[in-house]
Amino acid sequence: MTLALSVGLSSGKHTVTQAKASVKVVWRQKMTHGTYTINPSKANHAYAYSAKLGKKLFKLSNYTNRTFTTYYHQKLKINNKSRIYYYVKSATKKSIAGWVWRGYLTKKNSNSKSSTSIIGATVNSQSQLMSYVNDAPDLDPSLTVLGFETNVYSKYKSLLSQQYNLGQFAAADVFKNNHAKIYVADSQLNSYVNTAIQRWNSALGKNVFSIGSASDHTLTIKLSDNSEKGWDGLFSGNTIMINTTNFTDPNYASNNLTTSPALETKLTNISNQASSLLDLTNTLLNKLRINYQLQYLTLQGKYNSSNSSSTKSAIQKQISDLTSNYDTQNKAIRENYNAEVSQLQQAVKDAYNQEQPSISQASTENYWTTVIMHELGHGLGLYHTPYRSDVMYASSSSEQDATPSPVKYAWTQAKDPSDDRAYVSATLTSRDVDRAKLAGILGYW
Repeated sequence: MTLALSVGLSSGKHTVTQAKASVKVVWRQKMTHGTYTINPSKANHAYAYSAKLGKKLFKLSNYTNRTFTTYYHQKLKINNKSRIYYYVKSATKKSIAGWVWRGYLTKKNSNSKSSTSIIGATVNSQSQLMSYVNDAPDLDPSLTVLGFETNVYSKYKSLLSQQYNLGQFAAADVFKNNHAKIYVADSQLNSYVNTAIQRWNSALGKNVFSIGSASDHTLTIKLSDNSEKGWDGLFSGNTIMINTTNFTDPNYASNNLTTSPALETKLTNISNQASSLLDLTNTLLNKLRINYQLQYLTLQGKYNSSNSSSTKSAIQKQISDLTSNYDTQNKAIRENYNAEVSQLQQAVKDAYNQEQPSISQASTENYWTTVIMHELGHGLGLYHTPYRSDVMYASSSSEQDATPSPVKYAWTQAKDPSDDRAYVSATLTSRDVDRAKLAGILGYW
């Protein structure tokens, strides 16, 4: 009997199972790097797998908007049918990687159109401006868009604001000479505000925000008890309010726990060990069973062809001993298997327990830092985007309590549903930063 192994992890993301099909590696080699995309018409229900198809890693249809780079290829024999698989990694997020049947991939044409930045590009009409906007990534102004002559921005301010979801959200006196001084009214917020300021200033390459005082400031950040509408942070003209109830709840940010790369590596290694253990155990069981069957059939044949009762009795004894020995070895292999599975399951628990304190702390720090970065983004003139990885993400273009703004298009779901939320690392994306730079050029800060 073939074993099936499952090592359960509390995140639900790592389950090792034995594929039902017989899978053998014919060859595996490095290959020339190529760029591919997922073919949505063919890969709607398909997955990327671990090397021998033992574990599903991610659903391909969730990544049809990504570019993947190839690193290896392998020929697998699956139930005596051959298939070629490529090992691919996302060009922008290396953790999204796995083995994909090449029939689900479409090679990108090296001669395909790509956007080229032109500093000081001429804009003679609205249609010409829109051609530059359309050449850039969605909601992310390119160097071309950020490098027009000054008169372009004054002439097309309204159009550019709508194309990049920008607006005037800060009161007129918040920014003086492109700079805002922040008074932190509650000391519990100090570390989060300082980190948020540092990350915006570093990303923009200038001192846009600094810490002020109660008597010398243009923007206030404080805790607020007005939490009946369920927000975490709220920007209002010259004040950023942070929800007191949620902020003081020690478990609130921890509900958004994420695993670190180190933990992911540990879990992957454990999963690989589990897969190897399963393969080895099934190989041993199959060899033992085949050897037993061959010897049993040989003895049974001798028994049937013998006319001597003493010989038959001796053969029966040999069959009995053979069966007993088979049962003993079969039981030993399975007991060893179960013992090693228990050790792997304990290793999973230990990995989580070791990581938990740092996960909780990092989650809390990153979560509230991101909330404040998000509200400072509103101060800079940034409305929401439908990209989960952006600090300025919102689940809907008409999110409750959000300040209305003209938007490029309406949305009710994320455009990158499989990407991590920004609060995982509290990191600004290029889209966040480029939009902020454009907002500065348009005079919103």
